This record gives sequence, C-alpha cells and structure tokens, in this order.
Amino acid sequence: MLFVLFLDFNINMLVEFIYTSTATAPLQWTELEVLRHECERRNQLEKITGMLLYDGKHFMQVLEGEEKKILALFNWIKADPRHKNVEAVINNPIDKRNFSDWSMGLITCDEKTQLQTVTELRGKRKKPLSYELLYAFAHHEIEIDDMLDAD
Repeated sequence: MLFVLFLDFNINMLVEFIYTSTATAPLQWTELEVLRHECERRNQLEKITGMLLYDGKHFMQVLEGEEKKILALFNWIKADPRHKNVEAVINNPIDKRNFSDWSMGLITCDEKTQLQTVTELRGKRKKPLSYELLYAFAHHEIEIDDMLDAD
C-alpha cells in the first residue's frame, strides 16, 4: 500500500507584514497607550511582535509572526474604526524577527528620542526593509497621503 503525505511547510512560516492606514481622527497619547495595551496582550498570546508608528494622521505597522496568525490579525485590524484606508504594503518571509522584544512597540514620529532608542536597540545589524520603511515614514520621506488618501 502506498501512502502519500503532503506537507505544507509554509504553515508556520515566519513573515514580516507591513501595512499603512489613515487615522479617522487624531489620537491623543493616552488613546495610543490604550491601543498599545489592548494589542500587546493579544500579540503576546499569538506570539506576534512588531512596531507601530503614528505621525498624527497615519499609521505604519510592522507585524512579525506566523503568516496564518498575521493574516487573521490583519483582518481584525482592517475592521478597527480608529482608522481607514488600511493597505497591506509588504508580506515577506523572514528568517528571524527584527522586533523580537516588542509584542507591540509604539512610537510617535514627533518623539525623535524614541526613534533613536529603536536605532540603538537594533545596534549595528544590517537594517531590514521594515526598519528602512519605518525610518522613512518617521522622517516624512514617504508621502502616505499620496498612497492612501483618495478622499
């Protein structure tokens, strides 16, 4: 008797997922902290790590974890009324996490000392694409309005 076993090796594939969105209304720091705490608990349970940047109008977030869990989380994120124009930018396989210490890092772009801390924590490692995009977003080198705001 011949048995054929099909294995899906990608079922637990580690990915780096990046999306951008536009806030429906400006969020205060206290509201961002509430958001961070909500997401941190869920992300810890799902073993999802990442970083959220907010510039007062737009979000950019990097999520790292198993692809299936990330895509399920992204469906939940798209339904959140705190933002609109939620667009996936990148979904790439990665060998190791770049934000492994943060289940939900949060930086507002007007806080350069926080962005510098991210740089120092990362050290001298080669910068992944996610870091390059976060840096460009934080320094207004990417015009999110052109990409997202159709209204």
